[in-house]
Amino acid sequence: YIQNALETDYSNAKLEATNKLIKDIKRLGFGFRNFITLNIKKEKTYQVLSRC
Repeated sequence: YIQNALETDYSNAKLEATNKLIKDIKRLGFGFRNFITLNIKKEKTYQVLSRC
């Protein structure tokens, strides 16, 4: 697996960054009473851009 990673230019960094952002938003969502306030909080977050 390591050899394949070194030989190819493929990366899942963007996917991993998106998954982390979703998990962080869910973690911040604990304690909100409804989806509207969570959605407002989500709109204030920034999108992670990868260099890959």
